[in-house]
Amino acid sequence: MFSTFQSKVFQSNNVSVCFNHENKAVTQRQFVSDVNRLLAKYSPATAPTSVVLYSTNTYKFAVSLMALTLRGCTVILPPNGQPETLKALLQQTPCFLGDSELVEPLGIDFINIENLPEQPGFFPLAQLVWPKEGNLVFYTSGSTGKAKPIVKSWQTINKELSILSSSYALKCMPMFIASVSHQHIYGLLFRLLWPLSTGHVVDTDLLHYPEHIAAKLKGAKQVVLISSPAQLKRLRADNVLIEQKSHLQWIFSSGGPLANEDAVSLFSQLNKPITQVFGSTETGGIAYRQVTSLETVSSWQPFSGIKMSVGTNDRLLLNSPLVNHKDYPLDDRGLVLKSGQFKLLGRLDRIIKLEEKRLSLDELEHHLASSEWVNDVKVIVLPGARQVIGAVVVLSQQGVKHLQSESKLATNKLLKEHALTRFERICTPKKWRFIEQLPYNSQAKLNLKALEHLFDKVD
Repeated sequence: MFSTFQSKVFQSNNVSVCFNHENKAVTQRQFVSDVNRLLAKYSPATAPTSVVLYSTNTYKFAVSLMALTLRGCTVILPPNGQPETLKALLQQTPCFLGDSELVEPLGIDFINIENLPEQPGFFPLAQLVWPKEGNLVFYTSGSTGKAKPIVKSWQTINKELSILSSSYALKCMPMFIASVSHQHIYGLLFRLLWPLSTGHVVDTDLLHYPEHIAAKLKGAKQVVLISSPAQLKRLRADNVLIEQKSHLQWIFSSGGPLANEDAVSLFSQLNKPITQVFGSTETGGIAYRQVTSLETVSSWQPFSGIKMSVGTNDRLLLNSPLVNHKDYPLDDRGLVLKSGQFKLLGRLDRIIKLEEKRLSLDELEHHLASSEWVNDVKVIVLPGARQVIGAVVVLSQQGVKHLQSESKLATNKLLKEHALTRFERICTPKKWRFIEQLPYNSQAKLNLKALEHLFDKVD
């Protein structure tokens, strides 16, 4: 039986465990036993103090994370399981725990903790203590594809867990299901640590398709869905959750902007608002909102203890208990209201000049997306001696029919004419690519390099 312990575990000593792993309940006794098995293998006295942890299995990941933290290790979390990513991190520290089959072919020396013998005289723990000390190291690439390390202490992680628990009421022992990875800060916090720290049920399956989510809803009375804008957009097009919508307690979205049209449409279909979370790996969660009407689009509500202000060039400045610096500058432009809520006006790094013409790439995208021919679009500045705008477009059904019946050149012209209704010719895209869906990486963010590669072939 699962423990019904409901208090905030990170403010007490005991860890209350509830897992639904491979559609079977994992008892707290089993979880403690699995953690002890790893604790018996790894001695900080004889091994490095930092470990690379990568596992696609959420239960094994949770066991490994708990064991490494209890051993006082700094846990390094790769953003993906690609060979070059893992190889680069294992050159920083030789210890690895997780999916061994990914690192064994790399041809480098490393310590695989799974293969270590158990220490003689190891005394197993009868119960687990929630982590309070030590660090996690995340790697975030944003849209550039170049990863950089972000160090998070467990003190900061626990502050954010406390904020989540006080912001969103959980009723009737819901099961947390997810279509985002636990290897990144959003997935780690929302799909694993938050329910684990409050004694709720963690479902360990990564749900790639709406049909899989629907199957989970049928088997659980109350569900919290942790998702992303790209996945929710696809769900909107063919929503198989409508029949089981009463089982949805919360739906969360983060990792990028969710289009207002998608949010409103999903609210209409599911009778449940999408709770969008704004933040980053560096800052933690900043604010949230629920958009249920296109006529009155909700502003962003900062989490408790967080205040926003505006600096030069409308740059948003953050004061948060999760960030050590005062007036921490964000890469976002915004407007702060008297209520303390704020509106986002676009990214600072997406304002460029084309032959002395100031252009917001966000505004250009928004205008192109308003065309009946377009479902989704991303515009980028293409690398080269001369600045040229390229547009990567996911056409609507009407747009696809036009492309098939006319030509790419005719479709280019059609969208250029739409862009010219608002922007000067110099500010409109010069190159166009039409694809079935935008290339999102494992963090549910668009991969700039993948977009650029679409333009490698000359028109």
